[in-house]
Amino acid sequence: MTADNMVDLSVDIFLIVFDVLSSPILIVMRVVRWILAKFINEHVKNFIKRIVHWFLDNRKIRLERGQSIFRYYWWLWLLSPIIVFALWMLIAVTVGFRQGAGL
Repeated sequence: MTADNMVDLSVDIFLIVFDVLSSPILIVMRVVRWILAKFINEHVKNFIKRIVHWFLDNRKIRLERGQSIFRYYWWLWLLSPIIVFALWMLIAVTVGFRQGAGL
C-alpha cells in the first residue's frame, strides 16, 4: 500500500463513519439493503437457474420426440408478449424505486 492509498482509505472510512453517526437511519437502510441484496442473490438467481435447467431438460425430451422448438413451446410463444410486458413493468418499478430512494 502506498501513502496515497492509505490517505484515500482513511478518508473513505472517516466519511462512512461520519455519515452513519450523523444519521442513524442509514444504519437501518444499510441493513435493509444488505438483506434485499442477499434475497436477490439467493432467490432470484436460483429462480433463473431453474428456468434455464428446465429448458435444457425439455430440450432432450423435445429432440427425442422429433418436435421443433415452435411446436413444443407453442404456449410459451403465445404468452411471450405478456411475459415481456411483466418483466418490463418490473424493471420500470425497480428503477423508479431506486431513483425515488436516491440510491
